[in-house]
Amino acid sequence: MSAAAKQIFSVANSSQLHARSCRALALGVSSGLRRHIAPAPLFFERGEGPYLFDVDGHKLLDYTLGWGPLILGNNHPAINAAVTAQLSRGYTFGAQHRGEYELAELLIDVLPGVERVIFSNTGTEAVQAALRLARAYTGRTKVVKFEGHYHGWLNNILVSYRLKPADPCQPMPACGGQPEAEYAETLVLPWNDLAAVENAFRQFQGQIACIITEPILANGGCCLPEPGYLQGLVELCRQHGAVSIFDEVITGFRIALGGVRECEGVRPDLSVYAKALAGGLALSAVAGRAEAFQALEDGRTIHAGTYNGNPISLAAARATIETLRAPGVFDGMHAHGQAIRDIIHCHSAARGVKLITVGLGTVFSIHFGIDQAPRTYRDTLAADDSQYRRFRLAMLRGGVHLLPDGRWYVGATHGDQELAIVDAAVEQAFQESAG
Repeated sequence: MSAAAKQIFSVANSSQLHARSCRALALGVSSGLRRHIAPAPLFFERGEGPYLFDVDGHKLLDYTLGWGPLILGNNHPAINAAVTAQLSRGYTFGAQHRGEYELAELLIDVLPGVERVIFSNTGTEAVQAALRLARAYTGRTKVVKFEGHYHGWLNNILVSYRLKPADPCQPMPACGGQPEAEYAETLVLPWNDLAAVENAFRQFQGQIACIITEPILANGGCCLPEPGYLQGLVELCRQHGAVSIFDEVITGFRIALGGVRECEGVRPDLSVYAKALAGGLALSAVAGRAEAFQALEDGRTIHAGTYNGNPISLAAARATIETLRAPGVFDGMHAHGQAIRDIIHCHSAARGVKLITVGLGTVFSIHFGIDQAPRTYRDTLAADDSQYRRFRLAMLRGGVHLLPDGRWYVGATHGDQELAIVDAAVEQAFQESAG
């Protein structure tokens, strides 16, 4: 297919607004990851269900879901009603309200093995709270994380995130402004390798406070854990007196109502939640065994924040969780995600395009140029990113909005009508790439 025959996707208004934004807002965007999205950082007027409407008049089927939080789509009536009701009662109190313990009790009910909860506002904050709890509880300082795993943007943990193939397996700063002293207590290991974890515990005997991991590597290509790996991490931590932390900022309330605790049957000491927890409003939580919070309750450490327990966000979370609890919601989302993957594999096979999809249910990634499921972030580096970028732009011309890194997020408002749009767009995208 010639370039002239391709559907035109105008971004004139978005480009104009971005230029204006750059004159007052550094980068013209509020998160640096949005800056280089082709063909331009898109500006949106509104969202409705699984659709976004941009300033250039496009109605786009949305599989970005705000980079994950919009598990119920845009403008969901249950969330709108809960937030509207709370607005008439107050924005924030700087004190206690019933919504705090009501949501905490609800989380204990739906998250297997959870006995205590604390709230904050973003995944980055909640990760830091979990690390502080672990250090205060154990009296140790070292933290183990894994290559390619993302746990927020603060200096002590933003290391070895976007690696190059030749980079060594050691803490590598992800950007400028990261003094080495700030991540000096962070150890980096390869993922899906229990022997490497055992070696670290031997090498740093009595020094490791915790291990933190994405239980599914959603930020690094949706790599899945090897059978027994997650349970092995938990057991090694208990054996060596360290705290196990699962970063479920993405997977929590997305792959199952109880996240990895439910679908894998694994019970880490602490789990971190955000994104889908409040259906699009800012809220995060750390949840886990009561013992892991002892250092907080006896005063050895603190947890603070003006907006912690914000009543509006907590109202949205209760509405989100109660909606997700309805029979068949997760079955429908998982089926939709699998149907998309089947569509992609069907059309790619018909056109002789080598790729693989990997993930679980409502979050998965496409990797072009490889046909074996990656086990670690380093395995994903063999994929052809340029081919994905062309595919993503073709999908955008077909009316489907995707993230720039290959991830798809599926939500409760995606249905059969949306599958038909995906089917047509994927077929067209592979026709263009073969043209």
